[in-house]
Amino acid sequence: MMYIVLQIKRACFVLGLLLTFGSAQAAAAGCQRADVVVYGGTPGGITAAIQAARLKKSVILLEPTAHIGGLMSNGLTKTDASPRKNVYGGITAEFLAKAKAYYGTPDPIRIYFESKWAESTFNDMLATAKVNVEFGQRILKVTKVKAALTEIAMVSGNAYCATVFIDASYEGDLMFKAAVDTVIGRESRKKYGETAAGVQKLARPLVANKQILVDPYVIPGNSQSGLLPGVIGVGQKPLGSADTSMMAFNYRLCVTDTADNRIPFSKPDGYDPVQYETTARFFAAMQKAGLGIDEAYFVGRTLTVRNKLDVNSLRYFSTNVWHIGYDYTVGTEAVREQIRAKVRNHIAGLMWFGQTDPRVPESVRQYMTKFGYCADEFTDNGGLPYQMYVRQARRLIGQFVLTQKELVKKTKYKDTIGLGFYPMDEHGMIRTVLNDYVADESRESIGVGPYEIPYRAMLPKAAQVTNLIVPVAISSSHAAFTSVRVEPTFMVLGQAAGAAAALAPSGNVNKVNVNDLRKKLSAAGQILKF
Repeated sequence: MMYIVLQIKRACFVLGLLLTFGSAQAAAAGCQRADVVVYGGTPGGITAAIQAARLKKSVILLEPTAHIGGLMSNGLTKTDASPRKNVYGGITAEFLAKAKAYYGTPDPIRIYFESKWAESTFNDMLATAKVNVEFGQRILKVTKVKAALTEIAMVSGNAYCATVFIDASYEGDLMFKAAVDTVIGRESRKKYGETAAGVQKLARPLVANKQILVDPYVIPGNSQSGLLPGVIGVGQKPLGSADTSMMAFNYRLCVTDTADNRIPFSKPDGYDPVQYETTARFFAAMQKAGLGIDEAYFVGRTLTVRNKLDVNSLRYFSTNVWHIGYDYTVGTEAVREQIRAKVRNHIAGLMWFGQTDPRVPESVRQYMTKFGYCADEFTDNGGLPYQMYVRQARRLIGQFVLTQKELVKKTKYKDTIGLGFYPMDEHGMIRTVLNDYVADESRESIGVGPYEIPYRAMLPKAAQVTNLIVPVAISSSHAAFTSVRVEPTFMVLGQAAGAAAALAPSGNVNKVNVNDLRKKLSAAGQILKF
């Protein structure tokens, strides 16, 4: 009898709890909850998740694909690290120290690694921090109550609730769904008073102080025959004007000439040598100007570790695909995948062109036959990286906009949360025609040295959302973002975002005590001044 009474009392207690919390639970029915939800398993998202977890917060890290690590797990294994000491600390330095110890890298600053090692190491660090990582979670929509995000729903059907959300995606998709102010493309020079802003002057390829003349027409000399692939007809736009042009995208290939670890380059489906006609004409024009073609033209010489090369784009005709950034950024996932496929096909075709086309110098073709994709990388993807190099997409327009002036003047802030370092390096923006020859629109890199980044550059306007932090697609001008956009800087910003999320009172990231935030970051090894 006593047992039955106790069971009735327990049932009544549970029923009371259900009634008490029923309304709150109903609002988040089917919603997986954590103190902090991070969208995007990029290096910036990973450091954000780890730092929040280390400050005793429950964290869910959502990755749209099947792999974390962003570009650092996808071919970009030279990391664009600072050539100066005392720039990157905290989790960034921790990761690089692990790489140095594992590979025995002799250079104390230039620390390289393998993509597969980076992914494995990131996974280990997340597991140690007890971060719950969920793969295949692409954002569909968000729910806001007044100015606070309460839930994000995914294409998979899952939903996630948190006190604070962090958008660490390259594309800024969460912040866009949250309806905060964003920008695509580049501002005019007048907007922020930046000399590096807006449309630049067209220039034909210049090699060894010789101008290289590349005919842009399908039938050479015949403007009525149409333009070759990769060339558009906009011509010179007004200098300094704003537009939606964006930096070219590519994939950072990992290649090797180690015979037992090499997947030979092969002819891709639908291969059409016309796609590389500009490259062939560039070679012919170089030879006409008395200039040779480096045998490593297509794969470069950036040797990292274990005899693997990190293949990036060259300035002129290489792995970069131009004029796709805007369509990719605003496109549906189906459109984005079409663009990714286009870029993958372009690069695979370029490697095949480089070793088979008779218009490529024989020495280059012979050199190319030695190389192939690394068989021990991206093993479920034929040796090709999973992640396209999205150099820029949407950017936040937040509580503070970082511009060229702040980088050059090395502005000091009361709310500095870390340092950035990299030249203002702008990849190709527009490839067009100037007086019947191919001309490119981009500018030379501008050195800026280490600079401080304020917390406010990661915050949307308070009236728009109160519990969202954006450490990757930060609030900066296009000109400034050409420096901010490197992975170690994203990692620094991510760690700061994770700490701020952990300290945000009732989830309000605008009410974080900046002094406390800076103390927490300093204690975690983050470097706040140079």
